Amino acid sequence: MNRFQLVSAVVASSFLLACDGQVDPGYRGEPLATIEGAIVDEGGVDTSGLYTAILNYNFLIDDFSHIDSAPVIGSFPAEFRIDLSVPPPAEVLNDFTLGGTRPSESRFSVGYIAVLHEGMDPNTELGSIAGLAEDYMLVYVETDVQPGTQSERFLGGALSAGYHLMKWAPMTEAELQQAREDCELRTPEPGMCNDANDRLVPNPEEFDSEVTIKIVPPDQLNGANLW
Repeated sequence: MNRFQLVSAVVASSFLLACDGQVDPGYRGEPLATIEGAIVDEGGVDTSGLYTAILNYNFLIDDFSHIDSAPVIGSFPAEFRIDLSVPPPAEVLNDFTLGGTRPSESRFSVGYIAVLHEGMDPNTELGSIAGLAEDYMLVYVETDVQPGTQSERFLGGALSAGYHLMKWAPMTEAELQQAREDCELRTPEPGMCNDANDRLVPNPEEFDSEVTIKIVPPDQLNGANLW
């Protein structure tokens, strides 16, 4: 499930590392949501020059990249805090409405919570990703998700507008078949709908969750394969 060589990196917000009590110079008021937890070094990776990021992958476009970040400092395990102060830019949203032609569908972003190496491009260099929150995905929904839509099936529920901290799990055989059918409706190109084998699931704790990011060698990275 290590498909990060295909991930376009888009950071939707500003970031704050809590380990040394830093103050974010780009503070923009009360955050819409906050992710907190710890960064754990499992060994085997150079831990100099690391920074936190949300890797949002727009799988309907697959060509957008921007990074806004904060350095990882202090000893491990290092505490981290990500303040989500603004919505993601419209360009990174996966548009299941197909430009408004399917108005019951939604526009949303889905992102990995990650630690990256400075000076490396997550779009092209798998080694740029030092660690991931293996159990969680960050979702932003532009408008309320309508029941019975492809958006609801993909996102694991009829989510309300705003940020959500979701979990993920392997798909059942029935869900795999449904996901392929949904993908074929959106992406008629042959061979584009055969890889996803995980799904988002509700997380009752949402942003009260304690998130752990594990720093591991590239071949040990484990994250949801949703597309």
